[in-house]
Amino acid sequence: MVRRWPVMALTALSLAVLVAGIVATGGPAQGRAERRDGARQRDLSDIQALLSCKAQQAGRVLTDPTPTEACPMTPRLADPFTGAPYRIERVAPDSVRLCAGFELPPDDAAQGRDGSGCTVQRIVVD
Repeated sequence: MVRRWPVMALTALSLAVLVAGIVATGGPAQGRAERRDGARQRDLSDIQALLSCKAQQAGRVLTDPTPTEACPMTPRLADPFTGAPYRIERVAPDSVRLCAGFELPPDDAAQGRDGSGCTVQRIVVD
């Protein structure tokens, strides 16, 4: 009679490692959500870059993300996955709040966004 317990033990160990890996990393759904949130974060960064350029040209902070001849960038103004427009608000004479509907909470304060998906950016005008 062939002993099957070594095969069963290796199979169980392999399944345990697989489950632990999925639990630790969040699995494929977590990865997709991280990629979508990364695209949203890049979009907000592109909007901030356009607003910074326009502020340098106008001498003051503006919230209109329409490109100009001097600042021809054309950032995406709506979430590519939900179609919801990104929100842009001036919160101080030198700052804007940029908001998006992120799927995942921010990892830490280093990401600079709050739980509602907003980040405040200071725009320096020379």
